[in-house]
Amino acid sequence: MNIKDNMQRMRQLTRRNLVVKGTLILTITGLATRIIGFYNRIFLSHLIGAKELGIYQLIFPLYMVAFSFTTFGNELALTKLVSEYTKRGDRATAWKFFQTCFILNLCLSLFVVTIIYQKADFLCTHILNASGCSTCLQILSLGIPFMAMKGAIHGYFLGQERSGVHGTSDFLEQTAKVGGLYLLATFVCVRNSYDAAFAVWGIVIGEIVAFTYSICALFHHLKKTAYSKTCCSIHLRQVIRLFFKDSVPLTSNRLALTTLQSLEAILVPSVLLQYYHSSTTSLEIYGIFTGMAFPFIMFPSTITNSLSTMLLPAVSSAHSTLNDDYLSKLCKKSFQFCLLIGIFSFVTFFLFGPSIGICFFANKKAGIYLYQLSFLCPFIYLATTLASMLNGLGLSAYNLLLTVIATGIRIGFIIFTIPSIGIYGYILGLFISYLFLTFACYLRLQRYVTFTCSFLEDIFYPTVVFIITGVVSYLFYRQMLNHFIGIPQMILLLLAIGTHTLLGFICKARQLLR
Repeated sequence: MNIKDNMQRMRQLTRRNLVVKGTLILTITGLATRIIGFYNRIFLSHLIGAKELGIYQLIFPLYMVAFSFTTFGNELALTKLVSEYTKRGDRATAWKFFQTCFILNLCLSLFVVTIIYQKADFLCTHILNASGCSTCLQILSLGIPFMAMKGAIHGYFLGQERSGVHGTSDFLEQTAKVGGLYLLATFVCVRNSYDAAFAVWGIVIGEIVAFTYSICALFHHLKKTAYSKTCCSIHLRQVIRLFFKDSVPLTSNRLALTTLQSLEAILVPSVLLQYYHSSTTSLEIYGIFTGMAFPFIMFPSTITNSLSTMLLPAVSSAHSTLNDDYLSKLCKKSFQFCLLIGIFSFVTFFLFGPSIGICFFANKKAGIYLYQLSFLCPFIYLATTLASMLNGLGLSAYNLLLTVIATGIRIGFIIFTIPSIGIYGYILGLFISYLFLTFACYLRLQRYVTFTCSFLEDIFYPTVVFIITGVVSYLFYRQMLNHFIGIPQMILLLLAIGTHTLLGFICKARQLLR
C-alpha cells in the first residue's frame, strides 16, 4: 500500500511540477546515455589499451575549449531568451533569436575547425605536450560544426520547455558513437590493433547522428507551427544586440573557466611523468584514471546534472516574481535530493569500487581509484546543483570566481604534490577543491534563500541506512561468488548493487516525496 501511495504521489508531482518532469526526462535519457558511454569506455579499453586511451583523453581539453567558444554561452543565452519571449507569447521573436544563435554557432565553429585542423601539430606539441596525437585532433575537429549547430537547436527546445529533444539527441549520439566504432572495427577497418585516432572517429559519427536527429526534430516542430513566418516584434538589430548582451558574458566566463580546467587536464599527464619517469606508465595511469575510474564516479551526476539544468530557469523565475516560499522549498528539496544521491554514491563506490574496476575493466588500479574517489561524491553533486541555484539568482560572476579558485586549488596540488606522491596528489586536490566549492556556494546561497536542513534527517540517518543496505548487499555479493560459480561476476555485481539501491531508496522514498 505504501509503495502504491508513493507511486501515486510521484505521478501527481510530475504532472504539476515542470522541474520534476524535465529532470525525469533528462535523467532517464541521461542514464541510458551514460550506460552506453560506459560500454564505450569498456570497449575502448579492450580495443586500444590503457596507453592509447590516455592519448584519446588528452585531446578533450581542446575540444572543451572549442565547445565553450562556439556553443556553451550561446546555448544558455538562447534558452533564457526563448523562454522569456515564449512566455510573453512572442514566438516569432524567439525564432529570430534561434536563427541568430544558429548562424553564429556555425560561423564560429568553422573558424575554430580551420584553426585546429591547420595547426594540429603545433597545438599537440606546444599545448598538449604530445606530438603523437595531432591526427586525433584533426579528426575530432570535424565534429565541431555539428556540435555547435546541435547546441543551438537544443537551446531553442529547452527554452520551449521541451527537454525530450535534448535527451534523445544525447542518447542517439552515444549509441552512434559505440555502434559506429563497432561496425568500423568489425566490418570496415578489420586489423589486429587499433589506436586512439580510430576511437576519435566514433565521436565524429556520434555528433553527425545527433545533429541529424535534432534538425529533423526542428523541422517537424516547424511543420506544426507558423510563427517562424510571422513578423518579429522587435528589429533584427535589437535581436542581435539582446542576444550578444546575454551570450558574451556567459561565453567569456565559460571560456576562461574551461581554459583553466583544460590547463589542469593538460598538466596532469605532464607532471605524472616527473613521478613515474616513463611516458608509457604516465599515459596508462592517466588513461585509467580519466577514462575508466572518474567517468564511473560521475555516473550518478546524470541525475544531479539533469536537476541543475531544470533548476536554473525555475530559480530565476521564482526569484524574479519574488515567490520566496516556492524558491525556499525548491532549493531545500533539491539540496536534500542531491545530498541523498551523494551519500548513496559514496557508500556504493566505497564498498563496491574495487570489484567494479575488476569486473568492468579487468583493471585493479581502476577499482582502487574508484574506492579513493568515493569520498568526492557528495561534494561533486552538491557543488553542481548549488552552482545552478546561484546562476538562477543572477550570481554567475560570483559562481565563476568560486570555480576559478577551486580549479586553482587543483592546479596547485597537481604542481606541488603529484611529483611527490603521484596520482594520489591529484585525488587529494580534487577532494579539497570540491569541499571548498560546496561550502562556499552553500554559504553564499544562504544569504539569498533561507532554508534549513537537519543533520540527523538529511545526513546521519541516510548514511546509516545506506551503510546497512550496502554492507548487506556486499556480503550477499561475496556469498553469491562462492555459490554461483557459473554465473558471470559482472551480473552478480550488478544484482548486488541493484539490491543495495532498491533497499536504500525504498527506505528513503517517503522523505523524497514529502
